[in-house]
Amino acid sequence: MGNSESSSSHERNNESDKSKKKETEEQTSTASSALKVGAAIAGTALLAFGAWSLSSSSDSSENKSRKVGVMDRSGLGSFPSNPGFELQGDFGYHDTTSRLIKVMSYNVWSREDVEVIERMEAIGQLIQKHSPDIIFFQEMTPYIYTIFCNSQWWKLYECSVPPEKATKKYFCMLLSKLPVKKFLNKSFENSRKEICLAKVDAGTNKHLIVATTHLKSPNPPIMNSSKRIAQAEEAINLLNNLPNVVFGGDMNWDESIDGPFPLDEDWVDAWTELRPGDDGWTYLRPQKRLDRFLCKLSDFKIIDIEMIGKKAIAGLSYQHNNMVGRVYPSDHFGLLLTISK
Repeated sequence: MGNSESSSSHERNNESDKSKKKETEEQTSTASSALKVGAAIAGTALLAFGAWSLSSSSDSSENKSRKVGVMDRSGLGSFPSNPGFELQGDFGYHDTTSRLIKVMSYNVWSREDVEVIERMEAIGQLIQKHSPDIIFFQEMTPYIYTIFCNSQWWKLYECSVPPEKATKKYFCMLLSKLPVKKFLNKSFENSRKEICLAKVDAGTNKHLIVATTHLKSPNPPIMNSSKRIAQAEEAINLLNNLPNVVFGGDMNWDESIDGPFPLDEDWVDAWTELRPGDDGWTYLRPQKRLDRFLCKLSDFKIIDIEMIGKKAIAGLSYQHNNMVGRVYPSDHFGLLLTISK
């Protein structure tokens, strides 16, 4: 939910936040040169029975080096932007001996006037705590992208969006610790919104397709149900012929308006599968289960799903509609899915 389609503008209410934002913006050029990014995002591609007509991402030998680098967009390879730099921290890369894969999905809330620095730091702390192997982000903005680029945890991941492409007002994004074979962005037929996909090496001689999206927001009075349903159907049809898929994000789905999510019989909703009877509200005003993980897995098993980011950030508040509210990492809660190989 939550972007300009459903949020009214408010005056910026924190002078220190403005100061921090200015300081972070001054670091943009440095951040851009300190990134290791994935392949150029492809346009239209054929997805049929697991065949991907896409250009490859950075090669596996460079991925293994785990140095921070910048992809040469001309196709000549990659080069280190900061030779000798090594990541520091007590959170690590994907454990190749582990049979578990953790996938996190988070709508980060594009409202930059609501304690955005502190909120993104809180999301970063959740990433460090849970150490997901794959991350789905929705409602990214160029400025939030810059904040993340300057975060320590960022350098552990390969990103679907290179710095020069992080220019849209709002966008979705994938991050992966697992070796990425290919990235793809495909726009929906009825919208500029898109589905973002990656083919990753799960380390079992099996590939896993991960995908995220942010479906059309339910804005009154029309609520956009027909557009949202069409987008959901298009996404599922795109993914249906693939054997192992984790599809997650802000679906903006409401069964009372949209009916059942259009899943074929091989698909499962991870939350209702593992937590039957639990409302699973990831958005509280109004109470809705907007964020979901939908899975179609032949060679993997769903193990666990939990909600994260439910604690307010201490010492912060903001005013909305003449009311003072607590500040959370986002206006959505995040989801953390665990599957086994």
